[in-house]
Amino acid sequence: MFAAIFLPNFCLQSVLRLEPELAARPVVLIDPALPRPIVVQLTSAARACGVDEGMTPSQAMARCGGLISKSRSLPQEQLVSDVLLQTAYAFSPCIEATQPGICTMDLRGLDLEPNNGTTEQWASSILQALAQVHLEAQIGIAVTPALALLAARAGRPVWIARDAGEFVSRMPIAALEPSREIFDILDRWGIRTAGALIALGKERVIERLGPEALNLFERVSSQATRPLNVTVPAGEFMESMEFEYEIETLEPLWFVLRRFVEQLSRRLDLICQVVAAFHLRLGLASGGSYEHSFRIPAPTGKVEVLFRILQTHLETVRTDSPITALRLSAEPSRAEAHQFGLFEASLRDPNQFAETLGRLTALCGADRVGTPQLEATHRPDAFRLKAPEFGGAKTTNGATPTGPGLMPGLPLRRFRPAISARIEFRDQHPVSISSPVFNGTIVGIRGPFLSSGNWWEESRWTREEWDVQTSGGALGRIFRSAAGDYVEGVYD
Repeated sequence: MFAAIFLPNFCLQSVLRLEPELAARPVVLIDPALPRPIVVQLTSAARACGVDEGMTPSQAMARCGGLISKSRSLPQEQLVSDVLLQTAYAFSPCIEATQPGICTMDLRGLDLEPNNGTTEQWASSILQALAQVHLEAQIGIAVTPALALLAARAGRPVWIARDAGEFVSRMPIAALEPSREIFDILDRWGIRTAGALIALGKERVIERLGPEALNLFERVSSQATRPLNVTVPAGEFMESMEFEYEIETLEPLWFVLRRFVEQLSRRLDLICQVVAAFHLRLGLASGGSYEHSFRIPAPTGKVEVLFRILQTHLETVRTDSPITALRLSAEPSRAEAHQFGLFEASLRDPNQFAETLGRLTALCGADRVGTPQLEATHRPDAFRLKAPEFGGAKTTNGATPTGPGLMPGLPLRRFRPAISARIEFRDQHPVSISSPVFNGTIVGIRGPFLSSGNWWEESRWTREEWDVQTSGGALGRIFRSAAGDYVEGVYD
């Protein structure tokens, strides 16, 4: 048995999928690649107003004053084809991209019984999955791929051709899509159905009508099967849109972006995966682009969480020209599950923490938010801020490092920045200090401790440090550098 998924008005659905509210309104599709612009596909509401295929846009507007015209989009058609194959692949491993908007599936190996209702439930699950991404489909099931496609075109929305002979006998000749010349000949003969065509005899009809008649017989034959050209759907999950008008504010961009997030989340949920990363690209009117990647701290499929991450970042983005196109791709991943130890701590919600960091970055700047990382230098307070990582909990054995030079001592409470002081020196040693922290004669001293670095650059530095005790009993650390004398901290 084979199943065929058919998307009626494939080109029009590809355009309206991102604007599903227009599906109930009179809309026509114009193909700009044609020498003469005409209506190629239209919604049922437009047809009810008297519009038909082949009309020019002006003729269609004369029939329906509120008509909406859309142009055919080849990139959107390719995207919808990928969505169709990815959806079908979730229900059968053997799929074929038969034609644009048509996917054929081999049902061998699937536990489906046409007579007990499981096949109808299986087909309904496919229709429901496609409806969640705003695609209307029809499904046909039959013994050959050709009959399955004919059943899909006739399905409303599912047609299971359990008896191939009965199904073919009632099929109109027009459903076989013969050429106009052959159709007119058969009509003059009084042949209205495929059953009447078969009754004439295959050899006699082919002798009079030629090779095209052979193709008609093969399409309705229950014996003329063929192997499927099995394909694997693209591994990229992407949504894109080119705007009709330039976007200069965030509100319309957020509206479309949220719809993209919903679509991607549903598509990944169908294959039991979640979003691990986003890749955003904004096309600009100047011809340039803006691109940014978002790594999701805890992969998830929750639309609200994913959208807030994108929204927080876009609030800080400034482009040199209006936005003309938007593309968002998702990197799939399986949902993570961690089993932490008794004494391990972890973030309750890494995504919420990442969102908070994003807002802090927008307020304070990217160079002021992060985790301090020591640099490879002996210069005091030399560090850089590194973006936090959410790779999982860090395990420790709880042991305290010991060894030479690691004996416990008094903690130094450092001042950042260091406090300027007036220090009196005698024979290159401090003897008294005056500062907002402590004052008096220095009665105890250790040092100097000399350090320097970057002597090969203009940013070279040198400093002398001392640990001192004043006559009042205060303990602290002072230092002298090219910039002056300072109190670096006090010992508690």
